[in-house]
Amino acid sequence: AAGRLCGGVFSVNTDEIITIAAKAGWAWGKPSYFTSQLFGSAVRIAYWDLSDNNKEFTGETVLLTHGEPSWSFLNRKLVGPLLKQGHRVVLFDQVGLGCSDRLRDSHDYTYDRHTAWNEDLLFNHLALQNVTAVFQDWGGLIGLRVAARNSEKFARLVLTNTFMPARIPEMVGLDFDMQGFFAWKEFVHNGGLRGPGSVGRLIQRASQGPSAGKNGRITAAERDAYQAPFGDGKDLALLTCAEIFPELVPTGKQDPTRPQLTGMDANTALYGVYRSWTKPMLLAYADADPVLGQSSDLSELMKKVCPGTQGMPHVTLKGVGHFSQDGGSEQLLQAMQTFMKQTPKIVSKY
Repeated sequence: AAGRLCGGVFSVNTDEIITIAAKAGWAWGKPSYFTSQLFGSAVRIAYWDLSDNNKEFTGETVLLTHGEPSWSFLNRKLVGPLLKQGHRVVLFDQVGLGCSDRLRDSHDYTYDRHTAWNEDLLFNHLALQNVTAVFQDWGGLIGLRVAARNSEKFARLVLTNTFMPARIPEMVGLDFDMQGFFAWKEFVHNGGLRGPGSVGRLIQRASQGPSAGKNGRITAAERDAYQAPFGDGKDLALLTCAEIFPELVPTGKQDPTRPQLTGMDANTALYGVYRSWTKPMLLAYADADPVLGQSSDLSELMKKVCPGTQGMPHVTLKGVGHFSQDGGSEQLLQAMQTFMKQTPKIVSKY
């Protein structure tokens, strides 16, 4: 990740994206922007820093993340209830997704750079402290690195449909869980995200669950909101990050597609932090995730590794797919509320 970006940076039509999202339940308007100057280029990162301005802040700081190929719209069902509970809610779009800037050269997207961009926004710009973070998909691949490297900034972690691949003994025997991911990786590699409406339809299929709406499926308007950051799916420059992210997941030699070894050693080292992590960690995995397989296996993995999971009110999100904040929002919110009540309250001053 050292050195300057190879290619250019460009912005998306935020007004158009938010206009489409507003028709599907997005009630928090356009994002603010932080311009990161890392790696020799100005890259704008979209974020929302929300609170109920009608009452004195008495809650905590909750960070909601997203993965690929989604954006902060994924968390729309969590925001309102958390604000009503008095919390500060922070969301942001990963570089290359949502309303954040795009990089023209696919080689400029790296695991290390995304980790650094997350840290630059969250700590150098927003100066977050005492964070309760919800990590999903790439929000966790990156976020678990960020938390391990900045543990003093976090109060609690919530893991839902995510993990950080590494060479640790506890992951031996979990290779079968990667088969869904390998299928996803090939789907994207073969152009599965390209073309009109492709991203929206994909997320509509994988966001199923009792909170998703009628028949457990999101509406056409919500599907369009997920598609919005990618336009009609024909401008491949908008899709570069979404198409490269699966290739960046560390996999190892058992990967039948294109093994990715970069990042595996760094992740393995950071598990040393989680072996002594005693801050509360909630595991809320779905039972119908087509990408990561059986929820019980990933939950058991973290229970073995991290002492902060002991005694916590872990849940399995019933009937829920990969995009758990959508199809499983009510179950996830209830689990978070129970979890936060059970663990010591930390009031953030900001």
